[in-house]
Amino acid sequence: MSSRDLEEKRLLEMIERMYNLVDNVLDVVSEGSAGRLKDIEGMVALVEEYRNIISSQATLFIARFQPLVEDLILAESVISVAYDLYRVSRYAREIAILAERIGGLRGNVNEDALGALEIARSMVREAVEAFTKGKREYVEEVNMKDSLVDEVYHKYLDMLRSGGSLSSRDATSLLLARHVERIADHATYIAMSAKRLWRI
Repeated sequence: MSSRDLEEKRLLEMIERMYNLVDNVLDVVSEGSAGRLKDIEGMVALVEEYRNIISSQATLFIARFQPLVEDLILAESVISVAYDLYRVSRYAREIAILAERIGGLRGNVNEDALGALEIARSMVREAVEAFTKGKREYVEEVNMKDSLVDEVYHKYLDMLRSGGSLSSRDATSLLLARHVERIADHATYIAMSAKRLWRI
């Protein structure tokens, strides 16, 4: 295996490790408990640090190997996916802030919004699998699930648009659904990067 091939493999492995950090954040957030914000903020800071390391390594790869189209797409995609994973962690932090303010998610938000959070989490996992391993079926799965998350978010937007007053539970569900919708969007961006990288 050439030094270029080894470096490409290393970049993809770094994305997998960054994903594991982000999934740890999502795991804590999915518990829906109050009192975990400080832990999550520390984890998100680590995710940001890792994103910076990946971006630097991808830039060094470009400088060192002066890659042609395919390898350049890999380096650019790695930088893009690292950013998307970082943004997922930031939206997870926003959910943790919401949980902190309302005394925990469970019992204070609707089940469909909590269900959307679990769907979005699975989307991130599948998108990263598609990106690091070229799994076409996961790209299709992510796109299908994105519609499910959008349905939940749009339901709460329609409630808001109807002009009636929202209960506090519906209002907090809307806030949660908004953050979840953004997580799902970043998962779809990662899936798009997988399509570009692997031509699937």
